[in-house]
Amino acid sequence: MSASIWVPIMASVLLFLGVVMAAVVFAGYLLWRFGRRKWRAFHSHGLVIGALALWDATRSGHLRPRVTAESEHMHQWTARRVRKQMWRSVDRADAAVRAATRVGAPTASLPSLCRRLQDAAVGLDQVLRVESAGVVPVEVANQATEVMKAAADVQRAAVASAADINGQRVRDLAHDADFELQCLDAGLESVKAALPHPQR
Repeated sequence: MSASIWVPIMASVLLFLGVVMAAVVFAGYLLWRFGRRKWRAFHSHGLVIGALALWDATRSGHLRPRVTAESEHMHQWTARRVRKQMWRSVDRADAAVRAATRVGAPTASLPSLCRRLQDAAVGLDQVLRVESAGVVPVEVANQATEVMKAAADVQRAAVASAADINGQRVRDLAHDADFELQCLDAGLESVKAALPHPQR
């Protein structure tokens, strides 16, 4: 008699545990899909690029004054050092414009300015390679300084454009993520409500 009572009780407990485990697996699957979808949206909307662009914007705020201060003594640098600094500035400008293009920000004539920067840098690079270990002539140092200033201006313009277009996408993503979390919470509550409660 007692054995016949325990059999349905054990069956109910096992059924309850099975339903709970299924609910946990289902909730984990929903969370995994949610995280994967949000990561894809994060990546495809260029938020990483936007964050880097904003970081560059905070750094580039002091870029032009530093270049101007260095230009007063750049003719005392070696040609190798001038080349390295010049190409670093040009590469940063080019990277900023490409990032702005990837996130769909308006770039106007910035790509053509980047090509002109590249051409000017190539010409100066050829001059500086003639005597890479020697002191840079004042005229060449001034030209390198102008290229670096122009590159800094292009970089700032591209970063500002990328940050503007990316700001709205960040706000939209935050709104969608909040909505998805609310839907997920509602779904989990529905699953909990449907679970059988063991009788005491």
